[in-house]
Amino acid sequence: MIDAFRQWAFDRRDHTHSQRVYDWWSRHDWVYAAFVAAFLFGRTGEFRDRTVDALSLDHSDTALDVGCGPGPNFDRLADAVGPTGTIVGVDASPGMVKRARERGEQVNCEVEVLRADARRLPVAHARFDGVCATLSLSAIGDVEAVVSEMSDALRPGGRIAVLDARSFQMAPLRWLNPLIEGVSAYITNWYPEAPIVQSVEETFPSVFSETFHGGTVYVVTGTKGA
Repeated sequence: MIDAFRQWAFDRRDHTHSQRVYDWWSRHDWVYAAFVAAFLFGRTGEFRDRTVDALSLDHSDTALDVGCGPGPNFDRLADAVGPTGTIVGVDASPGMVKRARERGEQVNCEVEVLRADARRLPVAHARFDGVCATLSLSAIGDVEAVVSEMSDALRPGGRIAVLDARSFQMAPLRWLNPLIEGVSAYITNWYPEAPIVQSVEETFPSVFSETFHGGTVYVVTGTKGA
């Protein structure tokens, strides 16, 4: 029965389902925050810090946040780029874009939030010094296309940093994967099979990965060649 539910949820994943569920999350901030905290085993702030720090941004730099959600990375990115820097957030959900724009008004740098499909980023090539994605690529599905777009958006020498999670890697927790995968696919459009690390490794010449909680949570960083 659990396997049947998992397949039912997987079959419903698509761009329309993603917009619908994330519009719901945008109206329920505290539920969204609690879910993310549980998903990251209570280490949300630490992992977001690691992701932004991995970009090695300087003041006056320009940063792109792909699948920015309600803007939880904006404070960290603003601290990194300073008041003369720029943040551009991209999300497909109208509700998340609205919340991110509200969040952007509270940080001390220029913030622009665009509603767009990450598989076709509406930004200039080679514009950004750093590009991040936190818990968003695995909700999109077509990871190879998104990582390619993120690479195109980076200047030579710019860095990509991706925070995401996959199914439990260690026994006995692996027994929970069919249930966790099904529930997460339905409520977050999750693609646990998305080859995120592989896509970054195939696109960027210099890649570094860190894993946590037995490999379930990871941060992968790449540097664009000249």
